[in-house]
Amino acid sequence: MNPTDSSLIGVVICKLERHASHSTPTLRGYIAMLAVAAAYRGHGVATALVKMAIDAMAERNADEIVLETEETNTPAMRLYERLGFLRSKKLHRYYLNGNSAYRLVLLLKPVEVDAAADLSPDECLPVLR
Repeated sequence: MNPTDSSLIGVVICKLERHASHSTPTLRGYIAMLAVAAAYRGHGVATALVKMAIDAMAERNADEIVLETEETNTPAMRLYERLGFLRSKKLHRYYLNGNSAYRLVLLLKPVEVDAAADLSPDECLPVLR
């Protein structure tokens, strides 16, 4: 909230649910949307919101947190990777505008060896810096 007039300057929308794609079901957090008013970008608002979402899901025993972001959104990619998210998969033509995205994952707990072995090579893309 803007301290001068209580207007909204940023929002993060997330959820936490049981995910059963691996042999052992996980509790997966999902960041669905992050938005910050243009005048407040570059001031740490997005970082603070994402950290709050991570902390809230970690307190509720999440195993991992995932999200998707447009591959051309360099500021978002930098933000998430700085917070420990790793690129796990490229999603070709994911958005309605035809742009591709990366699925990013933040592991909050160790991954079991058998679950990691189930990942295909394209789900383990290296992070390019």
